[in-house]
Amino acid sequence: MPLHLTTDGSIAELATDKVDRQNAALTVITSRDEWRRIAGAWPLKKLVEIWNALSGVTRVEKFTSRQIALQRIWRAVESPEQARGKAQGKGGQAKVRFRDGSKAAQVYALLCRPEGASVREIQSLTGWQRHSVRGFLSASVRKQGRSVRSFERGGERVYRVKS
Repeated sequence: MPLHLTTDGSIAELATDKVDRQNAALTVITSRDEWRRIAGAWPLKKLVEIWNALSGVTRVEKFTSRQIALQRIWRAVESPEQARGKAQGKGGQAKVRFRDGSKAAQVYALLCRPEGASVREIQSLTGWQRHSVRGFLSASVRKQGRSVRSFERGGERVYRVKS
């Protein structure tokens, strides 16, 4: 898919039958390598402006690195429906799914049970230490867009995913 890159840094999709290289104010980008070569020397501020001008993306203040900026812009222009889909999650982040059969998926299944799971159950299933279990509960489950309820049952700490 060819793209127009104007001298001011704007990007627009170009229909393949309208490719006109005679216009000196436009550069046609047809591959990711061309994009990296042309935009790789631009200041990060300009890449942020380009990103924020794209429709359907979550605005950013800055990028972590030039490489990340170039990749994100290219992906958003290449397939805008994916960029929009990622921007619609809670807080602008896409929900992470646990890989089937992984320890994380097994623990998440335990937490989704009506009775929940104790720290001891999770430790025996995974071989994790207590602090690793707590870290998983606070970070990984939250990335699923869910919150965890904690309570005591029989003198033992039990966690359950809120429904």
